[in-house]
Amino acid sequence: MKVLVEGIGSMVFGTQLKYYRELNWQLIGIDITNKSFGLYTGLKAYIVPKYTNKDCFGVIENIIKNEKIDLVFCTVNEGLLEWSKRKKYFKSKYDTDIVISDYNVIEICVDKWKTYKFFVNNGIPTPRTSLKDDFDLFKPRIGRGSYGIYKSSNLPINFNMDGYISQEIVKGEEYTIDVLCDLNSKPIYIIPRKRINIESGVSVVSKTVYNEILISYVNKIIEKLKPIGIINIQCFVDGNKLNFIEINPRIAGGASLSFASSDNWFKAIERFYKKKEYIPKDVVFNNYMFRYYEDIIVNEVNLI
Repeated sequence: MKVLVEGIGSMVFGTQLKYYRELNWQLIGIDITNKSFGLYTGLKAYIVPKYTNKDCFGVIENIIKNEKIDLVFCTVNEGLLEWSKRKKYFKSKYDTDIVISDYNVIEICVDKWKTYKFFVNNGIPTPRTSLKDDFDLFKPRIGRGSYGIYKSSNLPINFNMDGYISQEIVKGEEYTIDVLCDLNSKPIYIIPRKRINIESGVSVVSKTVYNEILISYVNKIIEKLKPIGIINIQCFVDGNKLNFIEINPRIAGGASLSFASSDNWFKAIERFYKKKEYIPKDVVFNNYMFRYYEDIIVNEVNLI
């Protein structure tokens, strides 16, 4: 099977690479710069334009066509909506499966205001949120990580609410819940991870935690949203009080902990698309993940 993975320059790709390599796949990677460590890990790789470039998907389509790609893993937020739009097209034209939820699901997840409305309409506890400057936390409606987030005490001069929401600040321990769904949106794994230490929005120390109330709410979210493949959900837990804040319709940076605590989810996804049975493994809770960094050194003359 030939598999295309994007975003191979992200630090978290390195934590997932060994799980891709466990499978008998020919792995093809794409990124937007030759200063991407993934280009120097032995896989076949291409440099492609940014998603803001109108030629981006033309270049990617040629790669899919020429490499005869069977499966695509979408991992970069900026491209998720466009990939979901093209899911049926790539399947019908090249018999290529795009591992991503349907467009209406992605649309809810990437827009924080629509995510908030989804939570409210389905009885999911979430912080109070507004399109006006009613609360003390300000977030871009469409964005990821901590970029562009402000508190009322440090708002830039001449700040306005265009493209922003304001949100109530909530307390508690921060959790990411990794979820794997089959092609019928049936949840196969739901694994909460407590984010113990975070650097630049990425977990560097995490722990798998069994929380029945949390898992129950995630089941409800999945039932109403109907995602496909790997997603992650962000939540604050303060005793029995929960506040769900985000749904990311892609693999999370710390998902390697959930893989290590259950199974290689890429293997499960392969079986979904080959219409073969997948039998889930037991989840191991109270596993810790400690992230460290490893360097790849490349001389300038060897840059791609």
